[in-house]
Amino acid sequence: MASPLLRAPEPTTLSLTVHLTATPDRMPQLTAELVDALSALGTVEHATPGVVVPIRTAPLRVVAASRQVFWRGREIALTRLEFDLLLFLVTRPDRVHRRRTLMSEVWNTTYVSERTVDVHVRRLRSKIDADDDLIRTVRGVGYQFADPTQVHVEP
Repeated sequence: MASPLLRAPEPTTLSLTVHLTATPDRMPQLTAELVDALSALGTVEHATPGVVVPIRTAPLRVVAASRQVFWRGREIALTRLEFDLLLFLVTRPDRVHRRRTLMSEVWNTTYVSERTVDVHVRRLRSKIDADDDLIRTVRGVGYQFADPTQVHVEP
């Protein structure tokens, strides 16, 4: 009986899909670093750093340093207190904030009426989330930013 014909192994092609979560401005750098890391492992043929990267951005973008707010790419004009209230809520989405806490932290006083908080939240909602419930009311307690995936806060 004849022995089977031995063949040289064929080159193996590897397709790699990598999911990165990063801000759009960091994507080119991260992609280049990933290609460099793969190249360091051995011969990489046809490395294409121009990988198709679908970028999902949150509809609400808050730029803290310049005090700007963008809703679905459109800049929203907010008053100083509306901005401070929004920033406070989006940077602490994990809890419900009592009106008294909001008065103390955002207004820096306890002498403001609790209804003042309600009015500012209502104005903020009308400017930003007319159709979405981004700021959730917890009856008898206070307010909470409902979905942290819907906002991107830039320093």
